Amino acid sequence: MFQISNNGIIVINRGDSFTINASINIGTILEPITYTLQPGDRVYFGLMEPNQPFEFAVMRRRFTNADLDEHDNVVMKFDSDQTECLLPGVYYYMIKLARKDENGKDIVDTIIEKTKFIIVE
Repeated sequence: MFQISNNGIIVINRGDSFTINASINIGTILEPITYTLQPGDRVYFGLMEPNQPFEFAVMRRRFTNADLDEHDNVVMKFDSDQTECLLPGVYYYMIKLARKDENGKDIVDTIIEKTKFIIVE
């Protein structure tokens, strides 16, 4: 089972495979700016225990422009072994974009802020 609600809360069964398709918005909810991944850009998905920062994620995955679909959404595929050893409960996920600006300076944008990710047995 894999469910994602309108507010982004994800519920999965422990050990299930699942896929998340995400568009990259570097603007705001009211003024979206859709961004297409360029070569060298990276999207990071981090799954954290409650009250833990992104850097201490229990699961972290990296995606690039090779993971785009025909609509330029990032297709994030997760295998069953990535959640089978996690205890059921409430976790939180974040999605971040690492890219370079026009001057070559590194920029990191949080695409999705900490949102609930619930693992059930």
